[in-house]
Amino acid sequence: MVHIGFRDGGVLMKESIQTVQSVERALRIMECFTLENPQKSLGELAAETNLSKSTIYRLLATLAICGYIKQDKQTQKYSLGFKLFNLGAVVSGNMSLRDTALPFMKRLSQELSETIDLNIIEADQRVCIEMVESSEEIRNIVKVGQRNVLWTGASGKILLANLEETERKRIIADAKKLNQLPIEEIVLENELEIIRKQGFVLSIDDRLKGSFAIASPVFDHTRRLIGGLTAAGPIHRLSEDRKPFIIKQVMYTAYKISESMGDSGAQSRFNMQITQ
Repeated sequence: MVHIGFRDGGVLMKESIQTVQSVERALRIMECFTLENPQKSLGELAAETNLSKSTIYRLLATLAICGYIKQDKQTQKYSLGFKLFNLGAVVSGNMSLRDTALPFMKRLSQELSETIDLNIIEADQRVCIEMVESSEEIRNIVKVGQRNVLWTGASGKILLANLEETERKRIIADAKKLNQLPIEEIVLENELEIIRKQGFVLSIDDRLKGSFAIASPVFDHTRRLIGGLTAAGPIHRLSEDRKPFIIKQVMYTAYKISESMGDSGAQSRFNMQITQ
């Protein structure tokens, strides 16, 4: 029995669940492979996991079909499949983004005296992977690991707006089927188009009353969306005189992070959007 914490509206809940035995066993098999011993026979895996050869064989066959395990036809030994390399690249990419963005985020937080957070899309949700808290006494609090929907708030909308069209439409269609969209689909699409063109989104009293958030997208060397940068704070610090400055600084910082991630077109895109 394990305990997992779920976040729902910022509240941490505890729930006990039973582990799925077949999944647990499959993971134990994959953990047998190491850099020193990348190939294993059926017998070796059975001995290391204390599972029967028939059980091991069934799990290996399933993992092989899914691309997580491969078998050498000559030696009959098993090794990890390239599907795991792809998943590792996703984790590595997120860590690289986080490490690259953090110095820029700290500088932006000092400039604005607001909370800065970095978000990605994971499982069709917006997930915060890094945060620099404001030094002000009254400030927005964003928790690393916090999840929210993509169609509400600046942090989510900037990601949804800059997704590839097929992915964006699929997510919106799924939300519509579940009656989760707060506005009509056509209205949301029109709003997202404006966000894409201007390169930022400003939300006021959207997810949290009395607060504002300004977000801008981050891209990689292939011009693929990899994250979104957000500055958030109490509404009383968003004066009409200060608003353009905050927007520009958030956009500029997102552009610098994109540039550091290999996006060669980041500067020209920023220059074009900032003059609109």
